[in-house]
Amino acid sequence: MRLLLGTTNPAKLSDYKKYLVHANLELITLQDLGILDEPLEIGETYKDNALQKARFYAERTEHPTLADDGGLEVDALDGRPGVESNRWLGPNATNEQKVKKLLELLEGVAAPKRTARLKNIFLVYFPAERELVWVEGVREGVIPEKKEVLKRLMPGYPYRSILFIPEYQKFYDELTEDEREKADHRRKACGELLLKLEPYLF
Repeated sequence: MRLLLGTTNPAKLSDYKKYLVHANLELITLQDLGILDEPLEIGETYKDNALQKARFYAERTEHPTLADDGGLEVDALDGRPGVESNRWLGPNATNEQKVKKLLELLEGVAAPKRTARLKNIFLVYFPAERELVWVEGVREGVIPEKKEVLKRLMPGYPYRSILFIPEYQKFYDELTEDEREKADHRRKACGELLLKLEPYLF
């Protein structure tokens, strides 16, 4: 089966090519097909947005398409920025501005209340059957009171630079390659997604 990856994010493409490995699965990219258009993300949930993106590309190419959507949920901010993590400061805000603003909003919040998580929905839409399969990935952590914003945020995943992972006693962006493999919610979710895709791969 040929599966179109509905993203232009280099970090996501790299992860998918590393985690979605199956003898009967061929991954293709938007660049491979010369697609430059992008869908609007106006859904109220991660699943809404993932489906909008997957359907947008699938209906244009007739290929089953994988798309995902997610964000950082901070409990002290009632789950914000959540589904608007990429656009909550407007379309022109930089990753550094988003992270700085988030840290400003958390000033004065006590350590026990600074729990947060990265959450993503990974969804494949099949245009011919009008069917979809999806899984959820979650990585729990906390946002410590003192953390300087990195001059170079983690490429493709800016919020990982301020999420502290208690079981490793490190920020997400400080994990070794081996630790990151074990901690990555995207890796685990891709494994679950492959299992759900099995009926379509034969």
